[in-house]
Amino acid sequence: MDLYFSYTSTYSQKVLLGFYEKSVPFNPQRLDLGDRQAHARYREFYPFGKVPLLVRDDGRMIPESSIILEYIDHRFPRGPQLIPADHEQALHVRLLDRMCDQFLNDPVVTLILESWKLPGQQNVDVIDNATEKVGLMYRYLGDHLEGREFLAGDHFTLADCAAIPPLYYARAFADFASIDNLQRYWERVSQRPALLKLQNEAKPYVQALMGAQT
Repeated sequence: MDLYFSYTSTYSQKVLLGFYEKSVPFNPQRLDLGDRQAHARYREFYPFGKVPLLVRDDGRMIPESSIILEYIDHRFPRGPQLIPADHEQALHVRLLDRMCDQFLNDPVVTLILESWKLPGQQNVDVIDNATEKVGLMYRYLGDHLEGREFLAGDHFTLADCAAIPPLYYARAFADFASIDNLQRYWERVSQRPALLKLQNEAKPYVQALMGAQT
């Protein structure tokens, strides 16, 4: 399988985290989204131009981070079960995944993009709206984690794959140390070997991107 991804993409990080947690082998196809020519060539291959994208050995393309992770969870049963077999539990995990994507990841990416602009060019309304959503999710996750080791219970799931990458960046805009359950959750997951591996691989690319924007 070929996995097209960018280390600077939070949705790519979400998928890579799932692959590493489950020890699923793949052929890495890293993309530099800042390289216009490379991105144009990628669009010829995949017109939507988004990452991540999984291409199976039979040539079938599987886009979208949640769908990719659901595919590998079914195809490779080893490692943590990212989506529980129980229907009600599976719905719970999928709901948390969508909440984290829409109300945490996307606002955090918005804050990152706005932070790269000169002060006079930043959209205050956009920043306020994104900050409000992040704060709402902090409180929601903090309450939800009461009595739970991971977002959906006692086991690492798709929901954790969705939450961890944006939480890493969100701390730069709004600290969550005062939300005890969320802070303790972060301390636990930040020591997982899969995340440490991902952070080690992504570090030079993220630093290069952030340095280019300052």
